Amino acid sequence: MARIGPIMQNWEPIVILKKALNATAKKDEKAVNAVQHMGVEIETLKKSNIGSNKEASSSTTLNTRKLKDKTESLFHDKVLTELKKNIIQARIDKKLN
Repeated sequence: MARIGPIMQNWEPIVILKKALNATAKKDEKAVNAVQHMGVEIETLKKSNIGSNKEASSSTTLNTRKLKDKTESLFHDKVLTELKKNIIQARIDKKLN
């Protein structure tokens, strides 16, 4: 049996927490300070604007801004009354109605 190399032992201390922290405990200032004292690096992120007093319209997206800025009319011309009557008469003649 060939040896690969000398056997090394790892003597660094291992920290074992009894249970995982829930969301409320993670936000608690005492818990955050305790974790910092253990030497663990903490990263904080702001997820969204929930609870702030900002309106949703203050950060309009590009698409909504384009829609607001458009001035062209999206309506088509109305159909003449004579054409309406001709269509109705043709449907009656073919007994489609």
